[in-house]
Amino acid sequence: MQKHRTSAGVCPAVVALVATVLLVPSPSSAQDFRFPGSDIPARVVGREGTGLIIEAEGPPLAAPREFFYRPSPPFDVRNRWILVQDSTFGVVFSQGSGVKADISGFAGDLYLRSLAGVRAVEVRALVFNLWGDFIDQLSATVLVDRGPGETWEFHPVWSSESSPRDHRTSIVWVNRVMFDDQSILDRGCRHRQHDDHGFQARRAGRGEH
Repeated sequence: MQKHRTSAGVCPAVVALVATVLLVPSPSSAQDFRFPGSDIPARVVGREGTGLIIEAEGPPLAAPREFFYRPSPPFDVRNRWILVQDSTFGVVFSQGSGVKADISGFAGDLYLRSLAGVRAVEVRALVFNLWGDFIDQLSATVLVDRGPGETWEFHPVWSSESSPRDHRTSIVWVNRVMFDDQSILDRGCRHRQHDDHGFQARRAGRGEH
């Protein structure tokens, strides 16, 4: 089992995303969102550039609980899984995806669908504790051989020097993609435009429509 770790800095665009998701209350007009073939409830809570910000329920929290002399009832506070769904980037999430606490750090449940021929995908995540405090930034890369419309999943684990046991919220996004011609699309620290650096232009350069 591979373990992943990153100490890369957080770019301004991601900081703005965090403020949007964690500090601004979700509007009552938030729209329901349904992943094709999935019954997991989700909703659109905002936008980040060309992407939708989608919130879905993750599994129940795994933090230590009050001790009982009788069996504890099911815990109804769940992980907040927030993801950026950007169809202009060549790879999207096929269902709710996020990060949860693991015995020695964090574990990801990431479900992806390709919109083009891809060979590698990097997913990044920001993780926060139950109180909304920032814990860490995580990164994982998976090598694949996938064509348009194919789905797959991967479950990276990360070791952490900080305590993940009170983790609750994760924000995940596709950060970099290598296509079948070995060209690379990098989200970087800027909002992408629909120009010669965008996914549509790369597709056009390969004669795709």
